Amino acid sequence: MAGVIATILVVLWPDKKMISRDIGCADIGTEREKNICQALSDSMEWTWMGHAILSPGWRVTWDTVRRAYCRENMSVADLSALESLRKGPDWRLQEGAGDLIRLIGSSGGRAGEPENSIFNPANPQYILKDGCAAVRIP
Repeated sequence: MAGVIATILVVLWPDKKMISRDIGCADIGTEREKNICQALSDSMEWTWMGHAILSPGWRVTWDTVRRAYCRENMSVADLSALESLRKGPDWRLQEGAGDLIRLIGSSGGRAGEPENSIFNPANPQYILKDGCAAVRIP
């Protein structure tokens, strides 16, 4: 019985990095970059699934991206800060910054997102379908 419990704990125990919301915001350069990084960190969600595996931890989700975008009133002016964050110290920060870049591009009417992408305003599941007014910001 103890062996089964130990095995379950080993499989389910989160990676050291994933158990924390620390994505390296303290070491980020400009104030705007820090604010965006912190918005992503504050909005991360605890999830149990990774890429087709059981992998608990704090992650950037679609809701995280939506909340960070709305909390920080992001615009095209933030693209250079996001490009910098895309090279950040944590893969969760990098992915969040990349998703925010895609969201800013699509909300500005820039083409390039496929019709089935949640970043395409023509998609019924568009990430900003109801705008920022409907977003609960932590």
